[in-house]
This record gives sequence, C-alpha cells and structure tokens, in this order.
Amino acid sequence: MKAIRFSAPIPTYLVTLAAGSLSPALYTGRHACTRYGDVAEPKLPGEDWVRLRTRLGGVCGSDLAVVTLKASPATSPFSSFPFVLGHENVGEILEVGSAVRGFAVGERVSANPLLSCVPRGIEPPCSECAAGRPARCAHFTDGALPPGMLIGTTRGLGGSWGERFVAHVSQLVRLPENVTDEEAVLIEPLACSVQAVRANLPRAGDRVLVVGGGSIGLLTVAALGAIAPQAPVTVIARHAFQGEQARKLGAARVVSTRGDYLKDLAEAAGARLLRPIIGRRICVGGFDQAYVCVAGSRGMEDAMNLVRAGGRIVLLGNTTRLDGVDWTPLWLKELEVHGSLTYGSHVHAGAPLHAFEEAARLIAGRTLELRPLVTHVFPLADYRRALSVARGKKGAKSIKVAFRP
Repeated sequence: MKAIRFSAPIPTYLVTLAAGSLSPALYTGRHACTRYGDVAEPKLPGEDWVRLRTRLGGVCGSDLAVVTLKASPATSPFSSFPFVLGHENVGEILEVGSAVRGFAVGERVSANPLLSCVPRGIEPPCSECAAGRPARCAHFTDGALPPGMLIGTTRGLGGSWGERFVAHVSQLVRLPENVTDEEAVLIEPLACSVQAVRANLPRAGDRVLVVGGGSIGLLTVAALGAIAPQAPVTVIARHAFQGEQARKLGAARVVSTRGDYLKDLAEAAGARLLRPIIGRRICVGGFDQAYVCVAGSRGMEDAMNLVRAGGRIVLLGNTTRLDGVDWTPLWLKELEVHGSLTYGSHVHAGAPLHAFEEAARLIAGRTLELRPLVTHVFPLADYRRALSVARGKKGAKSIKVAFRP
C-alpha cells in the first residue's frame, strides 16, 4: 500500500537534519527520514482488532515536529521505527477479527489512537489506565505491540497517512451520517482540547487566555465555549484569518501579535503594566488561567507575564526547549503549570465520559461548527506540498491540513 513513513537510522537522521537546515523542503524526499512510497499492509495484531481504509488523515503539529526533527529525543523510546505517520483519522472498516463485537465491515469510525493497556493486552491494567487516565499509561513500551504511544508512531500498525491502518475494537467511535469526514478528522485534536479544559476547568467569570490561533488553539476556544461558557476568552493570534475563526468560535476578544500587544492584553485582563529597567513591561494582575497552544519561548513568556498571581498555565503546545525564557514570574507570582497530553475520562453530568467520546458528541450534536477549520485536503502523493502548506500558515491561510488517500 502507499503511505508516508518515518524512519530514523542515525546516518539518515543526521543527513536529514543537515539538509533541512538548508531548506525545509529537504526534510522530505528520497533520502530523508520522511518518505512516500510502498509499505507492507499492516496485519491484525489479534482477533479483537479491525482493519480500516483511511478516508481522511489529519496533519498535527506533533507530526510536523517529527518530520522536521524538532520532536524531543526524549519521546523516541515511546516510538518504534519505521512507522507510518498519522494519528488523526477517519476510517471505514474493511475487516473485523473474530472476537470483534458491535462493529461491522463498511461502518465509518474514528479511532482513539492511544495504545495504552487495553490495546496492548495488559491485564490487569496499570493504575492510571484503571483510573481513566490512559495518557499516563505505564506500559507504552510493553505488551503485545511494539513500543509506541499512538497509532501513527508505532511499527506495524499503519497510520492515517497511509491507505490502511489497524485499530483495537476498544478504540473505535462510530460516526453518524450527519458528521462529515472533514468534521470527524477533528475529533482527535478536539479531544485533546476537551481534556485540557475538563482537567483545568475555569470557574464562571474567570478570565481565560488562549495563546495561539492554530488548530489546537482554535479547538481549545471551541471547547471552552462548549464546556465553560461563563468564562470569557481572549485569544492571542498571529494571523488575521486565525482571529476571524476564533471570534466565530466564541472568543470574546482577539489580540494580534503585531505591535505593542501587551497593552491590549492587559486591558482585556483588567491588569496594569509596569516598566522594568530594561526589557518587556511586567503585568500586575491578569488572567485567571491561560492555555498555551503553541511551542516556543514567546508563548510561555506571554502566559507567565499575563496570568495573575496564583493563576494557572496549561501547556498543550508540544513545547520542547524554551531557550532564553526568564522564569522569574513562575516563582514571583506562585503560578501553577499543568501539562496536558491527549485525553482520558472525567465526570460529566454525574457519569464518567471519555474526552474522545465527548468530542465526538459535541461535533455530532452540532454544538460546535468546526468544518471550516479543515482548510486544505491533499492526496498522499502530494505530501511535500501538503506539509509545506501546513507549515506555512500565513501564505496559504491553513488551519487543519489533511490527507485523503
């Protein structure tokens, strides 16, 4: 089958790293870590698995970090090479194992890509999985599967950047007819935002800051509007088209990163700015909570500066290194910083509901209108252009880019 795969033997990794520093186009191609071509079709790992034909596969910021070798080496033990990229997915069932119940060939589904205890066949499950927190699973390198946290990072299972992939029956969420493929491919990233909001729920009246107007930033705005509608949201967006979408999704205010944007943010937060001897102005007071949905130093600096003393910062942005950050506000204002990874279960309306399922319900119930966020769809063979569009947001006005094999 045709697929876009990633492999990182040391010589190839070093060559790709050097070539990519000369031109981003050289991160992909015949001699790079990321290549398009023929790969073996994945086999069912067990009788409780299904084979899926990919209908749509989304491009995530974490995927781009892998392709451009920006992902931290600290995550490499939780992958197995080579693997077919792509964890955001919509698929049609082609084959079911003999132990699969409740799903049939021809049904359209989205697969929760987490490869925690249940898909790995580990009994009893670890304490975190048993508590509904599979993102903290202790066994991402164990059990019946090769190492990997997600479909799309694990050898032999395929991924949504390929024509077919496999998933465990426990991972499947059935898609109703009223949900388009373009909406369904957003279930996985929306679930990440739902998880971040549910685990760090603002109170009514809290002033909330979302740092970043990319797909995760916009989906976090959407999740806040659905789950915490009494908390007004301000968004920092780099591009005007991102700000337009943020407003449509319910942001009370959008601030552009152009010019002296600290003044506008301080006004939105009801805070005041003080001028130090040198450097950026310092915020006194500020937002009650911030969700950092971008990587890089500036996003974290803005959050620490603009969140009030005793406030909370939630980090969703796949940040690796933060060179040159002044961490003084962290201790000076006694801030809390919470990391957020993928999704798990939270008590909702008196019963536990998994964030992946909640995201699917929000989309199916038309609580959120997210279809406009999928701005570009490409065939697999056009992968170089697709990845270029995904990286170059301003020129193409791209938000969510996806592959349709």
